[in-house]
Amino acid sequence: MSTNDSIPSGFIETLQSYVRERDLPAAALLQEMSRDLESPSVSALRFCDLLQAVWEQDPVSALGIRLGLSGQPRQFGVVGYMVSSCGTLGQALARYQRYQDLLQGGLIARSRLKDGVLHMRWTQAVANTPLASEFSLAVFVALCRVLIGRAVTPIRAGLPFPRPQDVGVYQALLGCPVDFERDAIELAIPAHLLALPISSKDPYLLRLLEQQAQALLAQQPQVEDRETGVFFQRVQEQVLESMKNGDASAESVAQALGCSLRTFYRQLRSAGYSYRGLLAHTRQTLARQYLADPALAQTDVALLLGYSEQSSFIRAFRSWTGMTPGEYRSQLARNQGNRAG
Repeated sequence: MSTNDSIPSGFIETLQSYVRERDLPAAALLQEMSRDLESPSVSALRFCDLLQAVWEQDPVSALGIRLGLSGQPRQFGVVGYMVSSCGTLGQALARYQRYQDLLQGGLIARSRLKDGVLHMRWTQAVANTPLASEFSLAVFVALCRVLIGRAVTPIRAGLPFPRPQDVGVYQALLGCPVDFERDAIELAIPAHLLALPISSKDPYLLRLLEQQAQALLAQQPQVEDRETGVFFQRVQEQVLESMKNGDASAESVAQALGCSLRTFYRQLRSAGYSYRGLLAHTRQTLARQYLADPALAQTDVALLLGYSEQSSFIRAFRSWTGMTPGEYRSQLARNQGNRAG
């Protein structure tokens, strides 16, 4: 695995906050962190160096655990926004694993359900120092806690380095027994937590959802039959929800609406729409809005629209507009430049 693996730079915010809260004499280090935060990602090796630098300023036990437990979804980059918009913790974790490469190229994760327990294990090819492993374990626990708005008490955890003398600190911070000298980072949580709804709120995500609502209003069809119109509106809302959860198929939407696929298609036809046409129209409308936002990378836009591959999004956008998303953005920039001139 390449040593050029990178992670979202947002994780550096937890280090900055810790240095400031502890009032550590590290002004130069804080400046370095601020510079690193100017980019959306940072190399995994660089992040390990920053963790080490904080530890040298404050060599306390289980420092990576302490830092990671203060993590927030926004620090996970676009993956954080994706999981924040899911309906349940189970949906969020499924999407987290689906897009794990966006978090770190050298991240390999596996999970399995057994006897009412979700067992997870993952390895990090580059960010594999003891401090980085501690941080990775704890920031994942913090993510789950913030998403469902309540404490997540693991059943057991494991770390891939020798057993330290002060094991009790690890167990006290995580609230569970912790094993060491494991082959991977490990975490076991009660499976019933997967059904809990997502309660986290994020201002940036809220803005995106508001854009979606505005787009829906703009494309409302003129349907004389009130019942048909209400059904169409419910379909639009569920399409958006299904895109966020990563499955915008007609089967998924129909099931969520509590009707058979045959009834679903029939009622859509009554409104003068096909599902394929509705989904494409919704995606095209939102794609134009998202691409006008410079804060969103093309990968982010593809994920928000429910595409698992950026190449699929590029092909679809070209079929709608005759240009790639990159060409569309360049055109927007030229138009804005002309207006400014």
